[in-house]
Amino acid sequence: MQLPQSSAHWVWAQRGSGMRKIAIVGFKGGIGKTTTTVSLGAALARRNRRVLLIDTDTQANVSISLGITDYGDTLSEVLLRKVKAETTIIPARENLDLLPADLGLFKAQQRMVLELARERIFSDVLGGLNGYDYQLLDCAPSISLLTVNAIAYVHEVFVPVSMEMLAVAGARQFMRYLREVSRLMGGGATIRLIIPTFYDSRRRVSTMVLQTLAREFGSRVTHPIRIDTKLSEAPGVGKTIFEYKPSARGAVDYSRLASLVEAMPPVKTHGS
Repeated sequence: MQLPQSSAHWVWAQRGSGMRKIAIVGFKGGIGKTTTTVSLGAALARRNRRVLLIDTDTQANVSISLGITDYGDTLSEVLLRKVKAETTIIPARENLDLLPADLGLFKAQQRMVLELARERIFSDVLGGLNGYDYQLLDCAPSISLLTVNAIAYVHEVFVPVSMEMLAVAGARQFMRYLREVSRLMGGGATIRLIIPTFYDSRRRVSTMVLQTLAREFGSRVTHPIRIDTKLSEAPGVGKTIFEYKPSARGAVDYSRLASLVEAMPPVKTHGS
């Protein structure tokens, strides 16, 4: 049997039992969610891990960051039950695939509100995508039905926090929100990592925020991702940091983060 051209990896039954589903979430914009999604995904793919990036934000910044502008169906059509999720996946790099988003997510979300068990729609329409080591979901910086679905679908949540006290407040708010969502759904994803971003050792506020995070969130706080203009420049030319400037601080820091993620044991899920 010939496999779809978009990847010869649709051999779901042989892989996927150890797949990790991770949402990159935060309630504040500009904290590095998309950069973390793309850079961590690329770092894992470079380690020969099969990675799927799922863009759940109407801005479609994951596609832009990877230099992908020509694609057909997106997550919007999947959520509207017009197409199967596996038919929308685009091979972005070696070992790195993308399920893209577009502005149609606004309409899809309006339709989702009318469905029964609407917080489990992602689990329904994405549940067959089992041929990966990692799925990373880039989430919009808002409380929305799409975010609730992402949290219900994944096993783990990573929260980037920029070096601002308002971002710390956003992380606290999200922790409370996740506890409430988990209570209402009778279980949910686990916040595994708090990822400090835009760290600048020359700025006193960076030290203050890092100390606050360590005090409040303990061992879940990772090493900081240092501020790096190359991380900002790379999406503008549609490249990952490893393609654009592999010796940059951002490349070093996200490679280190990938090592940490790889060393973490998968969380136990219901029924496992």
